Amino acid sequence: MDKPLCLVTGACGFMGTHMVQLLKEKGYKTRATDLPSAFPDDDRKRGLFPSVVQQAGAEFVGADLTDAAMVKPLVKDVEYIFHIAGLFKYSATWEALEAVNVGGTKNLLDAALAEGKLKRFIMWGAGGVYGIPSPDMLPLKEDMITNPPNNYLKSKDLAEKLVMEVCEKNKIPYAILRPTTVYGPRAVYGGGQLVMGMSKMNPAMAPANFTARVPFVHVRDVVGAALHLAEHDKKIQGPYNVNDDSQMTQIEMIRYFAQMMGHMFVKLPPIPVEFIRAGVGKVAGMVEHVARDILHVASPVEADTIEYLNRDFTYSNEKLKSTGYEFIYPDPRHGLRDTVQWYRDNGWM
Repeated sequence: MDKPLCLVTGACGFMGTHMVQLLKEKGYKTRATDLPSAFPDDDRKRGLFPSVVQQAGAEFVGADLTDAAMVKPLVKDVEYIFHIAGLFKYSATWEALEAVNVGGTKNLLDAALAEGKLKRFIMWGAGGVYGIPSPDMLPLKEDMITNPPNNYLKSKDLAEKLVMEVCEKNKIPYAILRPTTVYGPRAVYGGGQLVMGMSKMNPAMAPANFTARVPFVHVRDVVGAALHLAEHDKKIQGPYNVNDDSQMTQIEMIRYFAQMMGHMFVKLPPIPVEFIRAGVGKVAGMVEHVARDILHVASPVEADTIEYLNRDFTYSNEKLKSTGYEFIYPDPRHGLRDTVQWYRDNGWM
């Protein structure tokens, strides 16, 4: 039997390219979409790699998901949708976040339901929608009430709830992936910044009280989980935490990178983290305000990220594992090592 036609949104980005590659490997016909400006040339600075989409032989259709008219042709004959596209920028305005993350998702659902062929809807949510956890909340589980702490996560939370409402009403099997710190080849932002930043620290230094745990997941496990759930023959529904078996603390992570890179590691005395969060956060907030609201340029720092400094995060991945998914990289040390090697081989470090 022919495999269903798949649509991948945000296809030229970090996770989108890996999703397209995996579908190619598994014999699926794929339609890839991203903003028209994302094609045809690679742009490492923007984290766009359309050459990967081309090499995978996917059909590319440029579209802006906030334009309902442009969305309609994307879903023709599509049975599986992997909705990755979104605006991931803490310093973006609420209007922009709502238009892309919520409005774009609504346009996609509306068009797919009108087409009438949809059999699976897999959406990329966000692991941060639970909010800043207190110790008694850990590990974070999918049945917990969400409490998004910033506008980006609020927009993702609203998009998640929209997918739940629409898919359950129309009896469409769906899954919402909640990835944590995603890393791997071609990662430019987020986990990519972390890996490249840690690799350059020489000497590598960490305060003794940086004992908060860091959640990790390799990009191949994110897209692997997405396809696993789409193919699952039993009922799928709701959110799924996508996090490996990480229990690595920040100080252990910094020490590991030092060992891997052959750099010196220095353990510093404890520092007053709460004081630093408050002070640096205020400065970052002012910088962000000036850049975004006065100069109308991208902010060099995002104030909301400061709040995560030395915060302890652990996630339960039991719901995903209960479906039979087996992680390729259950231990982040192996995946981080392979990712650093990829960066080296491709001249990124």
